[in-house]
Amino acid sequence: MADSKWRRRVFDAVGVTEFPPGPNLARIGRQKVYVTRPGFDNIGEILGSMDVEFEPFDGNFDCSLLFVNCGTPDRVDAAALAEFVREGGCVYASDHADGLITEAFPGVFEFGGHAGSTGTVQADVIDPELRDILGSRIDVEFDTGAWTVLLGGRVETLLASRKGSQFGNLPLMAYAEVGKGAVFYTCFHNKAQTSEREKRLLQLLVVKQFSAKSHQSFEQAGRSLGLSMREIKKSLRR
Repeated sequence: MADSKWRRRVFDAVGVTEFPPGPNLARIGRQKVYVTRPGFDNIGEILGSMDVEFEPFDGNFDCSLLFVNCGTPDRVDAAALAEFVREGGCVYASDHADGLITEAFPGVFEFGGHAGSTGTVQADVIDPELRDILGSRIDVEFDTGAWTVLLGGRVETLLASRKGSQFGNLPLMAYAEVGKGAVFYTCFHNKAQTSEREKRLLQLLVVKQFSAKSHQSFEQAGRSLGLSMREIKKSLRR
């Protein structure tokens, strides 16, 4: 497997001093963040846990990062979304947002339908930056069935189901560069019983998105958002 594109953005060993909590968006160029209304998940809770300020999506794309919840009741125009990303925007989408992603970015993500079943999926952490913090493996809990299966496409896999497990060796979390921007997609999402490790994984995915948009390294983006990678790593390895 080819080296992660993200590896080029790592300048120092992971391990930063702890920064105070608070609205840290100003530290990375005051990126404007929009979030769609919750559906089957609420990524806004993850952003809130990081003290990242965001506004509700109102149909406009005058932002830097857009987070699309699974099953959101909001209408997101696919053509406008594609233009937003091509011009340098960054979008996060989860699970049943697969239809929108397919329409906006045909041929980039290859989906296999809503065929996932309830249960725990053992996953390998592929991305080197995430692996350094989380370790090489993580269990992902799917509390409901019919989650979207991601087969691949022109994407870089960040997290993959383990060989021999349900849908073994398929991406569970991936991203793709489109034009000047990037698309992040995850088969699972924030839910009421999300484990501590899963919450950390979603937080770190947010860091990656800010890293992509601000052209900072993963470590720099985390530091700018007030996260101590050293403390996160220590807490997860106990």
